[in-house]
Amino acid sequence: TPQDLLHDCSLIVTTTSSREPLLQYTSDIQHPLHITCIGSDATGKRELDPKLVASADLLVADCKLVTQERGEFEDVLKQQLVSLDNIVELGKFIEKKELHRQRRKTDGEDDCRLTIFDSSGVAVQDCVIAAMVNEALMQRG
Repeated sequence: TPQDLLHDCSLIVTTTSSREPLLQYTSDIQHPLHITCIGSDATGKRELDPKLVASADLLVADCKLVTQERGEFEDVLKQQLVSLDNIVELGKFIEKKELHRQRRKTDGEDDCRLTIFDSSGVAVQDCVIAAMVNEALMQRG
């Protein structure tokens, strides 16, 4: 089931037009976990449970303005489960290396964050992200 992915995977990519959450919040999510949501964005589109989104350690969107109007973060912002200030724009994320997932932190512990990226459909960004994810997976082996 889709819910099993939260326990069995470290990377999930959603590509649906669902208006009902496919992945529900659970307290025993596999960490580290990254979820990229690239399904067709429209007002009311939801692939993730708002509680799951609110539990994330890092939220990234390609555009803060757009993410308020549609996509995975629309609902959590309206419900005030997260603030717009808690969402990092993709450009800022790329600039700030300290936000990137680290294989080993300076204290020697693994980076076990739940991170979520919601793409509203900027095709060039989608291609770069796909290439970065592929490169990271290839390096991981």
